Amino acid sequence: MIYPKSAQDRRKRRALSGAVTALILVIASVIIALVVVGFAFGLFGAFGGTPTVTQVGTGTISVSSGTVTITLKSTGSVQILGAQIAGTTVSTSTTVSLTAGIQTITINLPSSSSGGTGSLLVGSTYNIVLSLSTGNTVQVSVIAVS
Repeated sequence: MIYPKSAQDRRKRRALSGAVTALILVIASVIIALVVVGFAFGLFGAFGGTPTVTQVGTGTISVSSGTVTITLKSTGSVQILGAQIAGTTVSTSTTVSLTAGIQTITINLPSSSSGGTGSLLVGSTYNIVLSLSTGNTVQVSVIAVS
């Protein structure tokens, strides 16, 4: 059978096989799914916006030394500029740098018995307000220990 020239040209052309096309679509779908999951779970949080800082677990505050130990999770680089026990005048200015990830930090508050951590009750839970370099504050819970 003789086909017109244009029909012969169409038959000579080769397209991608169905398997190759399916493979390309699967790879593209996996990449798109990974990007969506990454943004949904904050894996790319360091790329945009203001970093967020959250507490992991419960921290401790030493009544005798005034040492506060807390574990924080940050989505980017930020500095802690100060800390104050909520509802009291016990506070300090400090500079603690956080990077993206989970870190355990130590902050020293005044420990005198008048106006310091010495007046705290062992075993009680206290809230500490952390002032961040972004202008935000983060409230963390600590348990007083001796």
